[in-house]
Amino acid sequence: MLDYIRAELYKVTHRAYPYVFLLLMLAGETLLAGGWVFTNAHGNRITFASGAGMVVMILSMGLYCTILVGDMVFSDQFRHNTLKNEVSFGLPRGRIYLGKLIVACVTAICLCAVVLIYYLGLCRLVLPGEAGDLETLKAVALAVLAALPLWLGGQALMIALYFLLRSGTAAAIVGVVIFLAVPQVWYVLACTVSDVFWVLHGVMLSTPLDEINTVTAFGPFLAKTAATGAGWFLAATAAGLIGFRRREIS
Repeated sequence: MLDYIRAELYKVTHRAYPYVFLLLMLAGETLLAGGWVFTNAHGNRITFASGAGMVVMILSMGLYCTILVGDMVFSDQFRHNTLKNEVSFGLPRGRIYLGKLIVACVTAICLCAVVLIYYLGLCRLVLPGEAGDLETLKAVALAVLAALPLWLGGQALMIALYFLLRSGTAAAIVGVVIFLAVPQVWYVLACTVSDVFWVLHGVMLSTPLDEINTVTAFGPFLAKTAATGAGWFLAATAAGLIGFRRREIS
């Protein structure tokens, strides 16, 4: 398994895809911070706390990034017939599946760390500080910690979709539907049909991320996000493994 993981990490790190993605993310963050510097130069006051607080507001973007990370690792192997070669070579399907899942999670965490550290460091460098900056950093750290299980659950879901659906485009579309559209459907049904649908709305990966700005007690909230993320991770992994083991690779 370790040899397979190392081989998959080698493939990912020697593709241009993750570096282009990272470069675009860092460039976007640089432009955002530069815009705030320009705004401050014209009499406004955007502080480090304001800039860092943006992280909490856009945590749901991490779910959509799992679609790209899954594509980086899976690399449309059905279309290129490379997955068939791995199976024909005699590699156990469980090793193939779990190896790619682990590599996707490692890649996602590394990219996330670079993006967050760069952004917060840039904000600290170019925006004026205040007395409560340490508390802001603690709040951001707690929010990211709460989001991490949800992101990993989303990553497991995307790996399952890439394995189960022959088209990488179809997998990405289904991922967007599950992350974005399905919670909205449960919300509308909960408001108009029955309160039972609040339960379904509550266990979606995006729901806690939408609620994170209003959280006052982080202990129970962390427990909720950990349980939700773990549930999706285990369910998606089980479904993906079962489906991949039964699937004919042609």
